[in-house]
Amino acid sequence: MAYTSRTSGRLVVLACLAVVPLACSSRESHFVEISYTLEPSKALPPGLTSIAVLPAELGPATDPKWSQLASNVVINLLHEANALSGVELTVVAREETKKLVAEADLAAAGLIQSDHPGADAVLHEIEGIVVSRIDVKVETHRGRERTIDSINFSALTGDKKHHRGPLFHTSEVETLSRTMTVHSTFKLIDAKTGKEWESSVSKHQGTDETRVSPFFGSGKTEADLTPRDRIIGTLVERGAREFVGKLVPRVVRQRITLKSSSHDDCEAGVRLLRADMYEEALARFRAALADDPNDHRALFAAGVTCELMGRYDEALRYYRLACAEDDKDEYLENKQRLAAHLDRIRRE
Repeated sequence: MAYTSRTSGRLVVLACLAVVPLACSSRESHFVEISYTLEPSKALPPGLTSIAVLPAELGPATDPKWSQLASNVVINLLHEANALSGVELTVVAREETKKLVAEADLAAAGLIQSDHPGADAVLHEIEGIVVSRIDVKVETHRGRERTIDSINFSALTGDKKHHRGPLFHTSEVETLSRTMTVHSTFKLIDAKTGKEWESSVSKHQGTDETRVSPFFGSGKTEADLTPRDRIIGTLVERGAREFVGKLVPRVVRQRITLKSSSHDDCEAGVRLLRADMYEEALARFRAALADDPNDHRALFAAGVTCELMGRYDEALRYYRLACAEDDKDEYLENKQRLAAHLDRIRRE
C-alpha cells in the first residue's frame, strides 16, 4: 500500500507538470488597432504659422540616430496636425543647426538674416523653433536561476533497491535583464523674443529579460531579447508625441493583441471581434463575466471592445477591473493611457 502511495504521488506531480502549460494557454487571440484624435492641452501661440524643428542635442554616449528620429517624429506629427486642425502650419527642418545659443549660430544656419553689418538680426520666415535633448541610458543585469533539467525515472518506482539519487536533477542557468531609460526634453521657443512658449520633460523606461522556466528551462543570451533599438526608438517617439500633443491635435494609435480565457463565451467574443461585430462580442464578454467576475482576460477584452465602439468611460472602467485582477503590463499600460487621454479625446 505504501508502495502504491509513493508511486501515484510522484506520477501526479509529473502529470501536473504536463498539464499546467496546456491550461495556461489561450484558445483564441486577435490583433486590433484602436485610434482616436487627441486634442492639444495648450495649443500653439496665436498667429504662429511657421516652425523650424532643430536636431536634438544628445546626452553622453547617446547614438546620433536618436536625434534624427526625435526631430522626424515632431515634423511628421506637425504635418499631420494640418489635416486634423485645418491650420496651415509651415514646418521647416534645419538639420545644419546644432543648437539655439546666439544669433551667430542662427545666422550661420540661415535662420536669420541681416541686411547691414551691425544691424539687429531679423528672423528669416521662422516664427517658432523646436529644440530638444535626448539622453539614452542602458543598464544590463545578469543573474542566475535554477531549473529542473532532468528527471530520475528510476526513483518513480519507489524501488529502494534501484533508487539512485534525487527525483529531479537541477542546474543553474544565466538570466539577463535590460533597462532602457530615455530622458527627453522638448521646447518651443519664440524665434523673435527667445521666450519659451511650451516645454516637455519626460522619462520613459522599457525593460526586457530572459525568462527561465522552472522545468526544463534553458539559458538565453542577449541576442534572444527584443532588439534594443526597437525599445529605445519607441521610448524616444513617446516623448516626442507627448510634447507635440500639447500643441496640436494628434492621432493616437494603440495596437493590442487580445487573448481569450478558456471560457466559451470569452472565446466566442474574440471570434466575433474578428468580424467587427462589437455589440455581439461585448455581450459574450459580459456573459463570461457573469459566470466569473474575476476573468481578467474577459474584463480586458470588454474594455478593448468598448474603446473600439467609442465608449471610453466604460472602457476605462473595464481596464481598471482587469488591473485589479492581474497586473499584466498590457493592462496597466492601456489603463494609464486612457486615463491620461480621457478628457482630451475628440468625440465624433
